[in-house]
Amino acid sequence: MSSLRTGEPADDDTAGDVQISVVRSRDAGFTEFVRDCGPYLYRTAYLLCGDPHRAEELVQSTFERVYRTWAKVKPGTQRAYARQILVNLRIDGWRHTRRESFPGDDKIPLAPASDHAGHVVLRDELVRGLAQLPVSQRRVVVLRHLLDLPEAEVARELGIAVGTVKAANSRGLARLRDLLVAQTETIEPAAFDEQAVLDRSRAALRRRRARQAVGAACLVLLLALGVVTRGPVPLPVVGPVVLPGGDLIARLFDGGRVERTDGFAPVPGPDLAGSTPLACPEELPGPTPARAPEAGESVGPLVDPVVVDAADARPLSCYDVDVEAVMPGSLDEAGVPVTARGVPLPEPHGLSDSGEIWNFDTAELYDDDASTDTAHIQTTAVTVMGANSSATLMRYQDHRTFPTGLAVTGDRVVWSEYAAAETSPRLSFLRTLIRSGGGLTVMEGSLTSSQDRLWLLATTQDHALWTAGVTYDDTRLFTTRLDGEGTSRELAAGVTALAADDDEAVAAVLTPGSGGTSTTSISLFHDQGGGVLTGDLLLEFEHDSSAEVTDIAVSDDVIAWTVEPTGAGSGPGSLYVIDRVGDDDSVVRLADGAVDHLRTTGSLVTWTSTDTADDQPTGRSYLYRATASASGYGGPDLARFPGESVTGSLSGDRTAWLEDAGARQWLVEGAVNPTLDRG
Repeated sequence: MSSLRTGEPADDDTAGDVQISVVRSRDAGFTEFVRDCGPYLYRTAYLLCGDPHRAEELVQSTFERVYRTWAKVKPGTQRAYARQILVNLRIDGWRHTRRESFPGDDKIPLAPASDHAGHVVLRDELVRGLAQLPVSQRRVVVLRHLLDLPEAEVARELGIAVGTVKAANSRGLARLRDLLVAQTETIEPAAFDEQAVLDRSRAALRRRRARQAVGAACLVLLLALGVVTRGPVPLPVVGPVVLPGGDLIARLFDGGRVERTDGFAPVPGPDLAGSTPLACPEELPGPTPARAPEAGESVGPLVDPVVVDAADARPLSCYDVDVEAVMPGSLDEAGVPVTARGVPLPEPHGLSDSGEIWNFDTAELYDDDASTDTAHIQTTAVTVMGANSSATLMRYQDHRTFPTGLAVTGDRVVWSEYAAAETSPRLSFLRTLIRSGGGLTVMEGSLTSSQDRLWLLATTQDHALWTAGVTYDDTRLFTTRLDGEGTSRELAAGVTALAADDDEAVAAVLTPGSGGTSTTSISLFHDQGGGVLTGDLLLEFEHDSSAEVTDIAVSDDVIAWTVEPTGAGSGPGSLYVIDRVGDDDSVVRLADGAVDHLRTTGSLVTWTSTDTADDQPTGRSYLYRATASASGYGGPDLARFPGESVTGSLSGDRTAWLEDAGARQWLVEGAVNPTLDRG
């Protein structure tokens, strides 16, 4: 809105002011947005794809999508909203092309942006260095450092886990350090014709509305035809028949469910059956092949384990999991997976024993203005109806904090928050809540605060544990009581993996060595009384210095950890499982890349493997029955969750997995059968 003030005299000959308010049109606001944010979006697109012509196409497509919903975009969020659309358009391009090329341009066509990132002097070596990074590392480095987005926001915008962001960022920066040289480069402005962008956006909107009108007309015609063909149609001589499409129409009119006549319960209708179903053979499938270690094959610190190859995993079946609910999702205008109610579809990593999924309401986190509005940690109940529970994230120096980590054990939830870049000193906070009696008890303030970043998190029923340091690779392990009594205590340094169960925690500590060999020790931490955690060394082993323990999990029955190469382009590693009750130790040779979100309950273990070096990274999740008591025969058994891009989780007797099929997603939850009865 603009104002015009005049000094025309009033009727009583006294001077008076008249204020006339003029409301800016939608197009005027949009063209101003194009002028102000065009260079910023072009720079982002150029660094992501490396080609000026493709960058222009990406920016124009982004403007067209923003223009569709311009009236609905909240003031102050337009740039972040457009940036997310651009990134999702680029990810969609990565899904459909296998190769990226960076031209050897001497200059980057870049105009100064309105934030501090626009004042960074870009170098030709930076562009050439980015060109030599794998796509997965390049996009994380661009969003994390050139756009200065928090890790949680990078993970959400790219649709990957925070742990994957950390790993790709660490490896990408290490590679760039070897490639960059000190040579400054001239920056040229990039010009945008606001009117031309507006005209193209209007034309695109008209074409979209025309397509929608044609689609709506076709849908009405199909529904009318469906009403006629829904039920059996009597035909002379032939008798009653169901015409083609009649069964589908019947499902739609019957609320998405059909009754089976084979004695089984009703099956989901079209909305739910779109996800990849569990295999359900007539008989319990045979176990995954297991073998003895080959001559010279490394089995780490384990003694006489069996070896399972992940490539031999059988499909997860209805004998393993009883599916109880499926929450379908789709991409909104910004490319964010949302439920039918329009709220973000949660990832399953915050799954609790009760079946609720803890996640962060990230709608406000995309707002560049951190001084406005609030964000929450909340539950999403997939298997039960009712209102979700939530708690508000902190405000520090009148700015909203950003969530960076989450750990759930039983009814205890611990998470970390990171202060906005405008604050000083910029702090990290550790917070907790407990879910009991149908309500939440949220501790006011934080358990601790630190000027270091908080990285790994874990929680028992009484203690929180975390690693803190300036970088992910240089941290120390701390603990404090969840009731807020006492002070934080340092437990160890050099921790590469951390996990906890109800009453104990486990950590992997790396000690660099010489001659290409390092040592990792695995320690258990217990409360021996008095509310103080004490550590006991469980085992230690030597390994190649190019590898490290990247994830770990603990339960009363097993301890599991992964050892993976850390160099760029390295192959997959191995999963090691110690049977704490019997002698069923085992090793799983991984086949899909970096492991994330390793979880264990009893003798069950789940994890997600992602090939971060692939141009089109996809996650594959597994359920491992590590002992004979869980597999139902004298060895382990490995099953793969259904779908081609899946992230899974496990908590108590609950499991959940998120299947991503591009434009459609499905969050599936059910109960795990802890033991297979193989007779």
